Amino acid sequence: MAGWTEKTVCVDLSSESVTVKTTDEELIRRYIGGRGLGVKLLSEIAESDIDPLSPENPLIFTTGPLTGIAPMASGSVLTSRSPLTGTVFSWNAGGGFGRELKKAEINALIITGKAKRPSYVEVTDKNTEIVPAEGLWGKNTEACTEALKNKGSVACIGRAGEKQVLISSFVVDSIHSGRGGLGAVAGSKMLKAVVVKGEKELLPASPEKFKELETKILKLFEANPVLSKGLANYGTPAFVKLLDYMGLIPCKNFSVRGTPFADLFSGEYIKASFELEKESCPVCPLGCKRRIKKTGQILPDYDSLWAFGFNLENPDFNSVLLADRTCKDYGLDPISAGSVLGACAELKYGKIESRELETLLEGIGKGSEPGKGARKYFSVRKREDLSMDVKGLELAGFDPGGIKGQALAYATSCHGGDYLTAFMVGPEVLGKPLLLDRFSFKGKAGILQVFENLTAVLDSLVLCPFSVFAINEELCSALLHSGAGMEISPAELLKAGERIWNLERTYNLKAGFTRKDDTLPERLFEVYNEEKGDRISRQEFETALQEYYRYRGWDKEGVPLQGKLKELGLSF
Repeated sequence: MAGWTEKTVCVDLSSESVTVKTTDEELIRRYIGGRGLGVKLLSEIAESDIDPLSPENPLIFTTGPLTGIAPMASGSVLTSRSPLTGTVFSWNAGGGFGRELKKAEINALIITGKAKRPSYVEVTDKNTEIVPAEGLWGKNTEACTEALKNKGSVACIGRAGEKQVLISSFVVDSIHSGRGGLGAVAGSKMLKAVVVKGEKELLPASPEKFKELETKILKLFEANPVLSKGLANYGTPAFVKLLDYMGLIPCKNFSVRGTPFADLFSGEYIKASFELEKESCPVCPLGCKRRIKKTGQILPDYDSLWAFGFNLENPDFNSVLLADRTCKDYGLDPISAGSVLGACAELKYGKIESRELETLLEGIGKGSEPGKGARKYFSVRKREDLSMDVKGLELAGFDPGGIKGQALAYATSCHGGDYLTAFMVGPEVLGKPLLLDRFSFKGKAGILQVFENLTAVLDSLVLCPFSVFAINEELCSALLHSGAGMEISPAELLKAGERIWNLERTYNLKAGFTRKDDTLPERLFEVYNEEKGDRISRQEFETALQEYYRYRGWDKEGVPLQGKLKELGLSF
């Protein structure tokens, strides 16, 4: 298959050994790359009951067949078993890390074991080396990235990961942070960073056909107002005004909706208040990140604006800026951090003041108890009702009470409360690719599983999550043919997405998850405004869940039927 790099590099930190092998071609066809390849490799390497913080639990960095070639395809996917949730977890990371791996002709970098001393892994075209990192241990991500950036693209952890804080993450090039506690997995291995620099020129298999297709896709991006008018101009803060207008911003730990200071955090207001410059991932025409020219700081995404602003009733934009930067520097997931702090405020019947935020986040980054995540922290205190999570992963700032498809997506996600495994806000709120009735569960089960399968495909191609607004399976198939020389039909791609989803499901089932985990926090089943339909009926939810299971080919307990597994070439 032209254009596809087939090298898998395995690093064992315990034995300080590196091996290189060729990835099976059929494995590539069935799981594509990125998330799919990562999940498949995880299932082969690690039993589903493995201790996530044990040396045997792998960290798997993967690229896709279009990485570094197609628009919005420069990132990488990191897969492991999450110490926060216990589920399989894949993070589709932005930035240029994946492109550098691809230029080094690597489609999978698997790291296992535990180093005898703090170390980082350096990857080049010719060599992969385990390098002592005592001088970097104890540094946060900004300082670590600064020290290593001359060597290539840097994915590193901060002090939170070193302390094995369960809501810690890798940060790529000081900009892109993730979820699921995978920073703690690195900390448990004494792995400070991975730095990669490749030299190979990345070219499409059929340059002329690929150029025609690329031009078509760029026109589709331009014709899509969510991308060209919203994200391209304002980044994800473009969502603020619309979400506020629709009453979909949850505040005070999901106890109320709506905020009096949405305008102060809107993309339009931010753009008018600062002199900004775009920060784009390589080969991305969008550029959804923004950097303040005066200070050089990256502006917070919507996730951080919600976590440290709306959720905490905090209208102080400067304190949110500082909170976001503190999270990235320590290597913390801002959604989880803001969520657990919001629940702490409710527990104490009070409010976290803006001046306290930095100190509290630094405490979490250094290992204070809230860093265990909301579910674990509040279970000890017999107040599980305060944790707004699914399967242990805290929900983000999209209230599912008024987005019924997103409610079902949260509940069925194999990652837990991860909205990006099926961003139903797209069709239900933004009307892209089609407008759905956000107040009804009717018909959502069938549509959701198609969205989930397509998202699994996009993650496996390692396309940006926002590409879902303009790219479908037909375009993905055409891109694969002209870009990577791979003949995979649109139907085969969606079947691969279904295979990946079912593999994740069976992995979680083997880990002990059951139908009872496919639910939402109890608070979300309470009435907000029944006349507006802003509630989740438990009966309607359960009916939709059973309908979803039927569409998936699963039994009433959410277990894939043998016929479905055989159809997908899986076993359980």
